[in-house]
Amino acid sequence: MHPHPRPNRSPRRRSPRPPALCLLLLAATLFAIPAPGAHAQSTTTGQATADQPITVEASLFLPSWGSYELSPDGTRIVFTQTLRDEESYETTSHIHLHDIESGVTRQLTYSENGESNPRWLPDGRILFNSNRDDRNRLWVIDPYGGEATRFIADDDAPNGTLSPDFTRIVFTEESDRADQEEWDKRVENRDDGYYWEHKLTWTHIWVYDIGTGTRRQLTTGEFDHSGPTWSPDGEWIAFTSNRTGTQMGDPDRSDNTDILIVPADSGAVRQLTTNPGPDSGPRWSPDGQWIAYTSSDFENNSANQMQVRVIAAQGGEPVTLTTELDRSAGGIRWSNDGEHVYFTATDGLGSRLYRAPAQGGALADVLPDDEFIYSLQSVSEDGSRWLVTGSSLATPSEVFLSGPDGRDMEHLMSPTDQMAGFEVAQAETLTWEGADGWEIEGVLTYPVGYEVGTRYPLILQVHGGPHGRYSKGFGTGAQVWAARGYAVLQGNPRGSSGRSFEFSNANVGDWGGKDFEDIMAGVDHVIDLGVADPERMAIMGGSYGGFMTFWAVTQTDRFRAAIGHAAISDWFAFYGQTDIPYLLEFGFDGLPWAATETFERWSPIRYVENVTTPLLITHGERDLRVPITQSEQFFRSLKKLGKTTEFLRYPRAGHGISEPRHRIHLDGEQEAWFRTYLLGEAAVDASNDGG
Repeated sequence: MHPHPRPNRSPRRRSPRPPALCLLLLAATLFAIPAPGAHAQSTTTGQATADQPITVEASLFLPSWGSYELSPDGTRIVFTQTLRDEESYETTSHIHLHDIESGVTRQLTYSENGESNPRWLPDGRILFNSNRDDRNRLWVIDPYGGEATRFIADDDAPNGTLSPDFTRIVFTEESDRADQEEWDKRVENRDDGYYWEHKLTWTHIWVYDIGTGTRRQLTTGEFDHSGPTWSPDGEWIAFTSNRTGTQMGDPDRSDNTDILIVPADSGAVRQLTTNPGPDSGPRWSPDGQWIAYTSSDFENNSANQMQVRVIAAQGGEPVTLTTELDRSAGGIRWSNDGEHVYFTATDGLGSRLYRAPAQGGALADVLPDDEFIYSLQSVSEDGSRWLVTGSSLATPSEVFLSGPDGRDMEHLMSPTDQMAGFEVAQAETLTWEGADGWEIEGVLTYPVGYEVGTRYPLILQVHGGPHGRYSKGFGTGAQVWAARGYAVLQGNPRGSSGRSFEFSNANVGDWGGKDFEDIMAGVDHVIDLGVADPERMAIMGGSYGGFMTFWAVTQTDRFRAAIGHAAISDWFAFYGQTDIPYLLEFGFDGLPWAATETFERWSPIRYVENVTTPLLITHGERDLRVPITQSEQFFRSLKKLGKTTEFLRYPRAGHGISEPRHRIHLDGEQEAWFRTYLLGEAAVDASNDGG
C-alpha cells in the first residue's frame, strides 16, 4: 500500500509534440509557476519534476481549459483558455483553435473582457459569447483570421440557445412583479419591507426571432421553467418545470419536476412525465421522436439515485435504461444515429461512461478503465472521432482523442503540461473495513518526499453533503498539504454518493454515527500502514465536513488540531436558518418538533464541554446555506468554557471562500494553526485581524 511506480496504462501519447504546441504549453506552465524554491526531485510516479511545491496561490494561476468543441469534420478543436492576472487576480478567457493533424494551436480572440462558449456554425465560422461593449452578446469569427463581428445586430437580442437553423433564440426570463412600478418607487424611497418566502415572480420561456427582432412568451402561470431545448426540426421546445407550487426555501418544498414540451411558435404546453420524483435534463433524439432524461421515483430524497429514461415525444410510458445499474446517472447524449443513449454514472472514486440501446437492453461500459476519470466532451458529425478529457490523481486535466466508444484513444494536449514544474505528491486509492464490516473507499495522499518506514502527521479531510464524495481526480487541497509534509486521508463514508442506493442512504437518522465510525476506521487503517503518526493527527472539513469536524472534537481527543469551515453546531436551530430545510427532514427522518431527540443527539453544541482539541472556526458572512450563527454559537460557547479556539470571518463570502485573496489568506491561517497546534512549531498572531 506504499507508493510505487504505476504501470503505464494510460492511452498512448502523440510524440513528439509539434513545436507550436510545445511553445503554448511551455508559456502556460511558466505563467503558472511561482518563483524558484527547493531543489529538484523525482516523484514515485516515474516522471521527473522540478522544484516547485503546489500552493494555493500557485494553483490559482494554473491555466484552465474548457468548452471543447470538435469541428464537424473532426479535424480541429476550438476551446477556451482561462488565465488569471497576477496583479488584479481577475480571470479572462480567450478562444483557441487546435489543428489535430499539424498539432498547431493558436489564439483566435483577444478582447479585454474575454470570450466564452465557442461553437461551430454550419458555414465553418465560430460563434461565441463576449461582453465587448455594454453587455454579453453573440459574436462570430472566421477560424482562418480576421476581426470578430456581431452575429445579431439588434442591441436588445437576448442570450439563449439558437434554433437548429440559427434563426431564433429560446431563452428564459424572470417576470416582473404585478406591482413592479409601485415596488420600484418604494425601493427608491427606502420603504421596502416585504413578506418573506412570498414568491412574486416566475421564470418563463420565450422565443426571439432574429429576422424580425420580435419575442414571444411561450409559458404562463405561477411556475418556474428551465432548460429549454430545441427539437431537431425546430418545431418544439422541451423543458423542465416544477409544478408543485413550491420553491427552494419552502419548508414544504417538493423537488418533483417534470418534462414538458411546447410548440416553438406558441401553443398548448404538454406534460410528458408524471413521475413523483424529479425528472429533468431533456435531450431530443436526432429524429425528434424521443426524449431522454434523468429521473428518480423518490421525492425529496437528498441521496437520490437518478435513472436514465426515454419517452416518446408524443407521450406514453417511459422506458428505463438503467434498471440494472445501481448507480446515479447523468450527462446524457444520443448517438449520432439515434440507436443508443450515452450517459455517465458515478462509480466509487471514479466515473464511467455507458452506452445503452435507446429502447432498453444490455449496457456497455465504454472508455478505458484506468487511473483517469474521463468525460466525453464532443463528437464529430459522422461520429468517427471523440474528444475526451481526463483527470487523475497525478494531473488535473488532460485532453484525448479517440474513435467511437473510446477506441484507439491517444493523448492530445495538456493544459498544465502534466503538472511539469511542480512536485506532485504520490496519491493512491484505498479501501478499509468500516462499521458493520462495510467496505469504505478513500484516497491517501502521501507527503512529498515520503520515505517508507517514517510516520508523518496526518490530516483527515471530510467532504460536504453529506452526500458528496472524494474521487480519484486531482486533489489540489490534498496536494497543498502534502507539499508541507503532511499525509492526507480523504474518505467516503456511508452516505457518500458514487455507490449503491443503499450505501448513499445508509446514514439517514445517523449523521455522526456510523459514518463517523467509517472515517475513524480509515484513520486507524493509515496508522496500521505505518504512514500516520497517531500522536500527530488533525481533522478539517467544510459544510457537512465542518459539522463532522465539530462532531469529532466533541467525541474524541485523538486529534491535536482541527479546522471547521461553514460548520453546523445545532441541527434544531439549523432547520429554521438554512435555505434547504427539506434536507433535514430527509436526513433526520422527521421534523425538529417530532424527531427532537434525533436532532439534539447529533448536534455538537450538546457536547461542547467535551472539546479539548484546539479548534479554528472559519465562515463566510453571507452564507445562506449554513448561516454564520451556527459558528457563532459554537465559538461563543467554547470561549466561555475557556477552550483554545479562534473564529475567522470572511466579509462578502458565501458558503465557500471564492475571492482569491481570501483563499490565500485562509490557507495561510490554516497552515499556521496546524503548524502551531499539530506540529508545535510557532505561535499564531491574530492580534491584527480585526475586532
